Amino acid sequence: MSHETYLIAPPDMEAAAIAERLAAVLTRPGLAALLLPRGNRDLATYHDLIRAVAPKAQDANVAVLIEGEPEWVSELGVDGLHVTAGVGAVRAALDTLKPDYIVGAGNIRSRHDAMQKAEAGVDYILFGPLSGRIDDAQRELAAWWSETMEIPCVFADPAATDIDPSGCEFAGVGIDALEHTA
Repeated sequence: MSHETYLIAPPDMEAAAIAERLAAVLTRPGLAALLLPRGNRDLATYHDLIRAVAPKAQDANVAVLIEGEPEWVSELGVDGLHVTAGVGAVRAALDTLKPDYIVGAGNIRSRHDAMQKAEAGVDYILFGPLSGRIDDAQRELAAWWSETMEIPCVFADPAATDIDPSGCEFAGVGIDALEHTA
């Protein structure tokens, strides 16, 4: 199975550094989405990051996803929301954003958690971290999901330069890791 790239920005990198690294990888084929995690940024800094980086990715036909409140999606002109809280937050995001925007779910803790969020109507389920390396439990969940479910799967291993997305539709890679691959 072929996969597309779901690019994950470093959670606490400065906007200028993200924009510079993004410029180096935007011409790569198969880039489908960019997630801008909030990390430990305060609200104003996070919104400034989104305003600085999102248009560059969108100009390259890369969908931009953020973390936070559903209302921020339209306010900031991005393409969707990545929800890491429970199924209630997923449902609230879906109620606000569908059908016009992408809603994905991450921070998956179990098969049951993944199925509940999927049944709510998300566009994708992300297995793995937003920084660092994927652990064995998340790797196994992603493999199970990709073999049994239809909702697209993101296999996130942001620090890996040799990612194997285990049959998932999207390989979640970090900007720095993507820069170091051929």
